[in-house]
Parts: sequence; structure tokens; C-alpha cells
Amino acid sequence: MLWYKFWLESRVRFLASGVVLAAYCVSFVQQARYNFPPVMEPALPYSGYVWRGIYNGIDTLVFVIVAVMLGLGGLQRERSTGSAGFTLALPTTRLDLLMPRAAVALVQVALLAMIPVVIVPWMSSRIGHVYPIAQSLKFAGLFAITGAVWVSAGFFWSAVFTGEHTATIACILTPILYAATVNGTALRQYPSANIFNVMSGARLPVLDRTTSLLVGPFPWTTMLAMTLVAAALLCAAVVVTSREDF
Repeated sequence: MLWYKFWLESRVRFLASGVVLAAYCVSFVQQARYNFPPVMEPALPYSGYVWRGIYNGIDTLVFVIVAVMLGLGGLQRERSTGSAGFTLALPTTRLDLLMPRAAVALVQVALLAMIPVVIVPWMSSRIGHVYPIAQSLKFAGLFAITGAVWVSAGFFWSAVFTGEHTATIACILTPILYAATVNGTALRQYPSANIFNVMSGARLPVLDRTTSLLVGPFPWTTMLAMTLVAAALLCAAVVVTSREDF
């Protein structure tokens, strides 16, 4: 029942995000009929064109914001709407209330990461180009793991702030302030510390600079680090919620 409850709470955000990301992917690949190769870069490979537009383009920022927003909700939001008392009266612990909501959000962000896998290779073949589905799957893995970090950040903010609008603003500002911090400090020297780099493979040895394909060893250590960060944020949210007096 709890899984279904949290699905109902987030389905509009999830479905709307899926439509936006799918529409962008379809539109971008369709435009390749006329825009590829670029006039100024006639030697650009199709894989590089796709990487710039799909895996290192505008939709990357959209995906990040969507992932953070999927983490919103929970008991603080229910307190503001007056339904927290009913939820807390259910025969379950606060941890049992939090974990299904986090799991639903993580599954949703993983499904959103799979949208280019479904669209890009298929649409590319329809316009006379080839994009390896194996590449799409690898990028989907990077998007899903890094997306889990953003979901966990949203989950944390929704536990910290009592006001829904405050949590929403914090979610929107988080990736912006994070990018400014990483790019404006000594952390810039460590590409793996930048989640945006990990998402796209940019500045990492795993990405071939000529073809923009993932050809090196998969960054398992970095992926593990991202998973631990996501887990730490989720644990912090659980601790905060367990100490709240509703």
C-alpha cells in the first residue's frame, strides 16, 4: 500500500518529466536530418553529435533538476497539508514510511535514464545513422547512479525543511550551487568530483575525445563513491525525520 501511495504522490512529476525528456530526444535526433553534420564541423562523427546534444546537452540539466524534484515529498509535506497525523497513525515505523518513498523515486530516475536508450538508437536508424545501443546503456548507467545522488539530495531537503516551497527552492538551487562550487574551487582539478562530468564522461579517461564514445574501463570506483554519497544523504534524511516532533 505504501508503495502505491508514494507512486500516486509522484506520478505527475514522473510522467511529465518522462514526456519532456522523450520529446527532447525525439526532436534532437529528428533535427539531425538537417543539422548533421554541422556546417562548421563537417568531420564531426554522429556519435559526437549525439553526445553533445543528449548526454552533455540541455537535457542533462533537465534530468538533474527532475531527479532532485523526485525526492520531494514525505512527512514534512504531509505536515503542511495536515495529513501527517493519519500517516503516522499507520501501524508502521518512520523508517518503513521513508524507505518505500526513496525506493520509488530511485526506480523512477532509473527509468528516466533509460529513455535515450529506447529512443536514440531507434530514431537514429530511421534517419540513416547508427548509434550503438551498448553506448546508450552505458550512459544510462551513469545517469542512473548520478541521478540517485540528486534524488537523495531532494529527499534530504524534504526532510529538513517544513515548507514545501522552501524545499523546492533548495532542490533547484542545489545543482546550481554545486556546479559553481566545483568549478570555482580547487575541486576543478579532480574531474571525478564533478557529478556532471561523471554523468557525461567529460574529462574522464573513459570517454574517447574523438568519437565521444565510452571506450575505457567503466569508472566503477567513481560509481561506488556516488552510491555511497547517495546512501549517506538518505541516512541523514532518516536521522532528521526520526528526530522530528510531528
